[in-house]
Amino acid sequence: MLTTTLLFLSGHLAPLPPLESPAVGSKVEWTSQIDKALGLAEAEQRVVLVALGEAQEGRTRRHVEDVYTDKVAAKAAAATINVPAWSFTEDESRKLPKMKGVEPRNHRNNLATVTERWITPNANGVIALPHHLWLGPNGSLLLSCPWELTAEELAWCTDEALRRSGVEERPELPNEAYPPRRLLVGESFRVIDEDELGRGLEEDELEEKLGKLNKRFIGMGDQADVIQIMFTDEPDASDFLTKQIGLWDFGGGRGGGGAIVDGTIELLGTISPANFIEVLMETARSPSASRRLRTAVALEQIGSAAGLTLAKKGWKSEKDESARPEWIRALAACGRSDKGSIRTVIKAAAKDDNPLVRRSALLGLGYTLPNKDALKALKVALAGPLAEERDAAVLALAMGRARDQRGLVEAVLKADVEDRSRRTAEAALAVLDGGPLYPLSGEVKQISESEVERGRIFFRPVGENLEAMGR
Repeated sequence: MLTTTLLFLSGHLAPLPPLESPAVGSKVEWTSQIDKALGLAEAEQRVVLVALGEAQEGRTRRHVEDVYTDKVAAKAAAATINVPAWSFTEDESRKLPKMKGVEPRNHRNNLATVTERWITPNANGVIALPHHLWLGPNGSLLLSCPWELTAEELAWCTDEALRRSGVEERPELPNEAYPPRRLLVGESFRVIDEDELGRGLEEDELEEKLGKLNKRFIGMGDQADVIQIMFTDEPDASDFLTKQIGLWDFGGGRGGGGAIVDGTIELLGTISPANFIEVLMETARSPSASRRLRTAVALEQIGSAAGLTLAKKGWKSEKDESARPEWIRALAACGRSDKGSIRTVIKAAAKDDNPLVRRSALLGLGYTLPNKDALKALKVALAGPLAEERDAAVLALAMGRARDQRGLVEAVLKADVEDRSRRTAEAALAVLDGGPLYPLSGEVKQISESEVERGRIFFRPVGENLEAMGR
C-alpha cells in the first residue's frame, strides 16, 4: 500500500547541463560564512538565519524566487544575520542562485558545518532540503522548519527566534504572520534511513522517472517512485498523480485501487507541496464520504490560500456528518486571512447542530489567530458549559501559539474542571511556554474524534513509518 512509509524517497541524481543561475534579488542580504555570522551574532547579540537548499529543486527555487524577494520576508531578514548553504554537484555550480559575495565553496563549507553541528543526517548521510534554521547568539538551535516556508511564516519564526533570544526591541510583527507547518523547537528533523534524497526531484530527474512510469502499469512495486513524485514541487508531478488516481479508481489499481487512493490522499496531505491541491480538486468530487473527508484533512494540512476555493465549496456542499467536521477545519486553515471564511467558521463553532463540527470549528480557529473575532469566539467557548468545547478552545489557543492569551488557559486550571480538561490545559500551557506542538496530537485527536493523522501539523523530529503510527 502506498502509505507504508512516510518519506521513502529513493532515486539517483541525473547529470544536468550547465545553466546560468537565477538572481535572488537584493531584498535579503547574505553573509558568506557561517562562522563569521556566528561571531557577529555573539558580539552583537543577534540571531542567525541559515537557509539550506538544493540547487535545482522546486521548493528551493520557490524560496529563491518568491520568499527571499518578498517585502515581508525581507523586513524580517533585516533583523537577522542570514547565511545560505546550498547543496549542488560540480556540474550545478552555475545553477546556484546569485548572492552577492557568496561563492560555491561558501555554500559547501556552510552546509558541512550545519550538518556537523545542528542537523543529524540519516544512515545515508542525507538531510532534509530545503531547510531553515534560526540560531541564537550563542549558536544554540532555536527553531527549525524543513521544506515549505512562506514569507509570512519566515517573519513569524524570526520574531519568535528573537523573542527566545531575549531581544525586546523587535521589528513589528506583520498581521499576516503565522507559525509554519513542520515547526520544530530546539531541534531539527532527521529523515528516515531509507530516504536517499531528503528532497523532491529536480526537473530532469522527474522527467526521467515519469518517462519510465508512463510506459507501464503502475502497481505496488512502484510505491517508492510514486512517493518521490508526490514530494516534488513541479506541475508535471501533480498532473501525473491526478491521472494515476483516475486509473486506480477505474480499475487500474487491480485489487484495492480505492484503498490505494485513500492512502495516497492521506500521504499527499502529509508530504506534498501546494501544487498538489489540483489533485484534491478531483478527489473532493468523489461519491465516497471517506475520500472526501481525507481530502479535507489534506487541505487542512497544506493550509494554503490556494485551496480556499475548494475548501469553501467542500464545506458548503458536504452533507455527510462524518466529513463535515473535517471540512470546517480545512476552511479555517486555508482561509486564515479571509474574513468571510473566519465568520463562517465562527458561526459553525457557535450554532452547528453537530457537536463534532462545533469542536472542529473551534480547533480550526486556532489557525486564524490572532484574529480578534476568532479570539472572541474562543473566549465564549471557554466560558461555556460544555467541557469538550472548552477543551477545543484551549487547544486552539495552543495550536495558534497565542502566547499573549496564556492567562485564559491558566484560568481553566484554576477552575473546578475535570481531570481530562486539566490535562488538556497543562499540555496547552507547555506549548505556549515554548514547547513543541506534537505532544498535543493525542489531545486534539480525542476532542475532535478524527481518525486521520495530521503528521504535517504535529510534526516530529524524526521521520516515521506510517505502519508504526497504526496504519
